[in-house]
Amino acid sequence: MRWRGTLLFLAACGGAPATTDGGADGSTVDASDGTPTRVPCTNQFGNAMTMEFGRLDGFLVAIVPPGNGGCNADTSHVHLQIKMKGSIYDVAVNVGSNGVEDVHSTTREIASSGLPWTEGWHAGFSEDYVSLGVHSSDLRLESVAQLTAELMTDLVSVNHISVLAIGYGPSGAHLVHRNGSGRDGLVITKPLSNPAHVRLFSFSAQSF
Repeated sequence: MRWRGTLLFLAACGGAPATTDGGADGSTVDASDGTPTRVPCTNQFGNAMTMEFGRLDGFLVAIVPPGNGGCNADTSHVHLQIKMKGSIYDVAVNVGSNGVEDVHSTTREIASSGLPWTEGWHAGFSEDYVSLGVHSSDLRLESVAQLTAELMTDLVSVNHISVLAIGYGPSGAHLVHRNGSGRDGLVITKPLSNPAHVRLFSFSAQSF
């Protein structure tokens, strides 16, 4: 089964009541995201992910910046630790490529549709940046430091989160960027609201 419209519609859950100024007719919905919870990062992860493209809906509990420490840290990614159904999962988001600063990024406010935010790992999605009206020329080349800072700003008050990515195994996902073939990765903040806030990523060698 493939859900073509992956960007989400309002669903109140996780103790966060929805406060809206719109409705299901496509008007603006500004939902309360609830109070974020932050815990120390961990190396103990769940095992419910699959090695396919999907959407992880959960709660952001830790952000691991680029570095050489624990919690899966490395120099090319910001690692998001997302709690889903009682376990924490690792999502690696590129901010560079093994010392090369070649990641481009932009954000969009995109109208929501498709499966509502529902805590869990949902395979069977399809998403393409071009179908969202975004092309390679719309994404700006950024340094590791710049993009890391922007991600930190995006995520500072995030509670509910959705990430479209490709699972690398049972404990997490990666390739949160332009992949083509309907498997383009996204970081979606404010997923209970409409429009949702979406960050997109690509590399210098990609043209679309």
